[in-house]
Amino acid sequence: FGCKVLAHDILDFPEFYAQHNVEAVSLEELLQRSDIVTLHLPLDDSTRNILNAERLALMKPDAMLINAARGGLVDDAALKKILQEGKIAAAALDVFAVEPPDDMEMLQLPNLLVTPHIGGSSEEAILAMGRAAITGLDENKIPTADYPPAG
Repeated sequence: FGCKVLAHDILDFPEFYAQHNVEAVSLEELLQRSDIVTLHLPLDDSTRNILNAERLALMKPDAMLINAARGGLVDDAALKKILQEGKIAAAALDVFAVEPPDDMEMLQLPNLLVTPHIGGSSEEAILAMGRAAITGLDENKIPTADYPPAG
């Protein structure tokens, strides 16, 4: 698409980054430079509210945030405030810390797009889960994703 891709990860994939023209940066630099920020990480103690008020404030006024990963990665109250103040252009959320979300005022913000968190209910996802279960039964093992080695 002719765009520059920035990435922040606790693991380092220099060969992948070089092959795909990805620039590895700190989280703070990623937030400061990105037009669109998408989250792709699990929720645990180290990632809970990783996008807090301080980090959200680093984003550009015309930036957009997309979280379809896990609720709890973004401080919902801080995001609501920053959207209300127009400090970022927009956000799209498929997940919330509390589901279903109970902040009706936030859900009605004109610069917030909300989807119903049903990606796991798609035909493709259901088939993939079924295949994984069958593999587990047939081979007596839990299938895992094939991630490149950290390097």
